[in-house]
Amino acid sequence: MKAIVTVVEKISSEAHIDIPEGLAESGIRQHVVDHYNSGEMLPLLNIFHVDFESISVHIGKKPQITWQPGKPWSSKRPYYFCKLGRFTLTLLTDIEENLTRTEVYFGHHKQLVYTSEKDISKELATVELQNFLSGLAVELQTLSHIEFSEDEV
Repeated sequence: MKAIVTVVEKISSEAHIDIPEGLAESGIRQHVVDHYNSGEMLPLLNIFHVDFESISVHIGKKPQITWQPGKPWSSKRPYYFCKLGRFTLTLLTDIEENLTRTEVYFGHHKQLVYTSEKDISKELATVELQNFLSGLAVELQTLSHIEFSEDEV
């Protein structure tokens, strides 16, 4: 059994740097930004505070993709599809070109969210698709923790 654990934290880091004398506030800000962007500040940053936001766990297996044969475009281009909740998955193989094309559509409006066309087997394309969907599930859980302050809206 596999478990996907997502931890959301806010990390505060602190660095002590030297600021040239005589700079106005805007000059100090620019100096700090330039110092950070150059990478010189990274070795100086020390984590001094971590706020634990949330933790979530998804227990289970990768999504099981069971392909159903669809109407092929030709005998040399077999077509398959699979429905997983609100997702529609398609797989098209081209025997002459030795290509496998996979696509993932979301929702009633069939919004394309993933496409891949490679010289790989149907089985390997299925594994790549399962890995994509598992990663997408983790990212969607992370998105559920986004908060907007009233100042930013």
